[in-house]
Amino acid sequence: MRGRFRQDSSSLDDQKLLADLSSHLRTHTFSSTPELNPRFKEYLTQYIPETIDQKIDPMKDYPLLKSAKEYLENDGWTFELLESHSTIAFGFEGRNGKWHCMVQTREKENQLIFYSSLENGIPEEMIEKLMRFITIVNYRLVVGNFEMDISDGELNYKTALDLDEITPSQSLIRNMIQTNLATFDRHLLGIKAIIEGASVDSALDAIELDSVEN
Repeated sequence: MRGRFRQDSSSLDDQKLLADLSSHLRTHTFSSTPELNPRFKEYLTQYIPETIDQKIDPMKDYPLLKSAKEYLENDGWTFELLESHSTIAFGFEGRNGKWHCMVQTREKENQLIFYSSLENGIPEEMIEKLMRFITIVNYRLVVGNFEMDISDGELNYKTALDLDEITPSQSLIRNMIQTNLATFDRHLLGIKAIIEGASVDSALDAIELDSVEN
């Protein structure tokens, strides 16, 4: 057990980071049509799991997606609405890099899901090392989890809300999204280090050092 690797918390520093991340989306860095790379586009249009509702009118019959869209619009975000897949997608840039994001809903199950997704996936030769890395990280996370498809190296960080008999407030949606963005950005430093050849221990140390310095 590595004592140097702190558990995520809701400290004042974390709250400041969340606010800073949110402000990114009010800058000119983002266009009205966020650029999504071809791999991510292909996933969105062809490989979204069948459990995600498709061929819908989200503004009429899908209140969870409507709530998420309203939050993003009210907070000044730019995004693509993929109505046929009950999905909202956009690009994001944090302190440690750029990645893709998705909001998906499972309306019948009353579930709202947010993903941060690494742009290009994990190289095959690094998958085993990343598996160990995210296992250690997940054990210490309070909210959400990292997940990886070992068949192609797709790496995501997921947060979700179970909203059975609950009307989602803008605050709930904000917390789900901003906690995800802050957590992914924090650990992206370690993910990149491993892709570049660092050991798992070195990657964890890099995250911890960055947290102390910032």
